Amino acid sequence: MSEAAWSEQVSTLGAMLDTLEGRIRSGDRSTPGLSEFKSALDDLRLRTWGLLTAIHEDDPHAFQEQFRTLRGTEMCRALSTDLRTGKMSGRRPDVPALGAAARDLAAAVKEGAGKSPKRRSKGTP
Repeated sequence: MSEAAWSEQVSTLGAMLDTLEGRIRSGDRSTPGLSEFKSALDDLRLRTWGLLTAIHEDDPHAFQEQFRTLRGTEMCRALSTDLRTGKMSGRRPDVPALGAAARDLAAAVKEGAGKSPKRRSKGTP
């Protein structure tokens, strides 16, 4: 499948979710099929992860580390932006725990920057 076709598929999924969210926002609380839709998305996610891992079979652990790092970076930046712009309330009771986790992560990154990674066998997750 070409990159353009993948982009179209992702756009289609996004549009479907936007439609569902719009219905809920407009007060339509009837959600027939929503559980099935969620199950299909879960299945899609798991199967896609399997495909990505298979593509990187030479070093799946390195791929997983890179993927998690990039995803974590995206999430941290999005949360920072949402808090700074007021899109997300900083008054939520769970926000201090988020700050503590961010500080722990920053310390672990600083501490781990000079360490060599542990050697893993090919079969170790």
